[in-house]
Amino acid sequence: MSACPTTGARVVMAALVLSVTTACPSEVVVPARKAEVAVALDESDPRVVRQGEDLYPAETIERAENINRDPAPSGLGTGKPDESNGVCRLFAPRLPDPECCKGEYGVDAEIVTEACGLELYLGESFQGTCGYYFHRTGDLPLWLRASFIEGATVADAVAAHDAKLARLTKNDAFASTAVPGVEGAMWSSHEKLHWAFIPGWDKVRLVTWTAATCTDDGMAKVLAHMNRTAKQPQPGAERLGLIPRART
Repeated sequence: MSACPTTGARVVMAALVLSVTTACPSEVVVPARKAEVAVALDESDPRVVRQGEDLYPAETIERAENINRDPAPSGLGTGKPDESNGVCRLFAPRLPDPECCKGEYGVDAEIVTEACGLELYLGESFQGTCGYYFHRTGDLPLWLRASFIEGATVADAVAAHDAKLARLTKNDAFASTAVPGVEGAMWSSHEKLHWAFIPGWDKVRLVTWTAATCTDDGMAKVLAHMNRTAKQPQPGAERLGLIPRART
C-alpha cells in the first residue's frame, strides 16, 4: 500500500474508527480526522475486504448487500439460492454477480445450521473471503466467513490481529483468548463482530461471524468440528457436493 492512502483505505479507516467509538455503528461514512489516519490497513486485516483497488470494512460490505439499489441485481444466486452452475449452491443478498468460493476451509453447513439454531443453508459466495449464508425466521440472511490468513501459526496470526484491534479500540488490554474445548484455537470479539483462528491445516484458518449468527457455545461446536473432524483436502481434490461439508 502506498504512503498516501487510497480513497477506499480512507473509507475503511473512517468506518472502523466510527465503529469502535459508538455503541451502534452508523451507516454513514464520515471523513477521518487527521489524528486517526496513521493506522495502516490492508486485506490481511480480518475486518476489511478488497474490491478492485480499494478496501472496505467487511461488516459494511455485509450490510450494503442488504440495501436496495437501482437497478436491482439480477444475476444467478443474487437474493435467491441457485444451483444451476453445478458447482455450489450460490447465494448473496445483493451482489450483482456472485461466484462460488475459491477454497475449502472445513465449514460444514449442516453442522453450522444445527449448532447455531439456524433453519436453512442459503448458499455461498466469494467476496475477498468465502461467505456462507443462512436463514432464520425474522432475520436478514445471517453469515459467517472463512479464509486463510497470514501467519505460520495461530500465535503469529493472533499477535498481529490483537495488536491492530488494541490500536483501533484504544484498549491496550485487548487480547484473544483460548476457545473452550478447541485445542490451539483462539478467538476474540468487538461489538457485534467475532473472530476465531483455527490450527490443524497447512495454513491458519480465520472464521468471522456476528453475534446474531451464533452463540459462543454454538460456535465453539462449529470450530471444534472444523478443528478435529474436518480434514484438509488434497491439492486438486474435487468438491464433495453443492453444499459444503467437512471431509472426514
